[in-house]
Amino acid sequence: MEKNIWYKIDNADKIDTPALVIYPERVKENIRILKEIIDDPLRLRPHVKTHKTKEATLLIMEAGISKFKCATIAEAEMLGMCIAPDVLLAYPLFGPKLERFVCVIKKFPDTVFSCLADNETPAKEISETAVANDLNIRVYIDLNVGMYRTGIKPGKSAVKLYEDCSKLKRVQVKGFHIYDGHIRERDIEKRFLLCRETFTPVKEMISELISKGYQRPEVIIGGSPSFPIYAKQKDVECSPGTFIFWDKGYTDS
Repeated sequence: MEKNIWYKIDNADKIDTPALVIYPERVKENIRILKEIIDDPLRLRPHVKTHKTKEATLLIMEAGISKFKCATIAEAEMLGMCIAPDVLLAYPLFGPKLERFVCVIKKFPDTVFSCLADNETPAKEISETAVANDLNIRVYIDLNVGMYRTGIKPGKSAVKLYEDCSKLKRVQVKGFHIYDGHIRERDIEKRFLLCRETFTPVKEMISELISKGYQRPEVIIGGSPSFPIYAKQKDVECSPGTFIFWDKGYTDS
């Protein structure tokens, strides 16, 4: 007797190819496991870049997760269509992208949107654009902890940028954004040490800002490989993305 294979499609000859085939029950199970790993679903801010779909987003929301992260304007629009309560567009915005972001904010008033800043020039442009459009725009300072794509290195310059942005009109600085996608160490103990090394200077920055009278900055950190580690740290939000479908590469790592 042939063994029942859960991913076998009974009517494969009826499906036009290529086609994206998704098993909702498996997706729901992945979401359940995600929630099981962390103490509080309010600390989850999953990234939608893996699925980019309304259907998967709604499954996540049905599970009680209300915060999301995305990488593009199109993904932000999709989340607005889902009436996702809290959305971070994890990209430093300026020029036409900033104008498009403002259009998204206005189009989907039931969603609170945030974006990133990693230097003073675009931060000032965000402020000027917010004033011109009678908006308050939430901003997270993007930190470069080793990816070298965007962000400012943790330290005195990042603290100064945080303070300078806090003085800008119509800008609400919420905290720090940290993506550590370069950390893929297979050995979990080594991965833990790398995550601790990453977060140590961030803790120092937070302590310095609190000592200066600022409210404790929020921290959005990590991806799928570092999620199990940061899930145990109660003062951060976690942003896994690949969990929704998973893949062999992450299983191997």
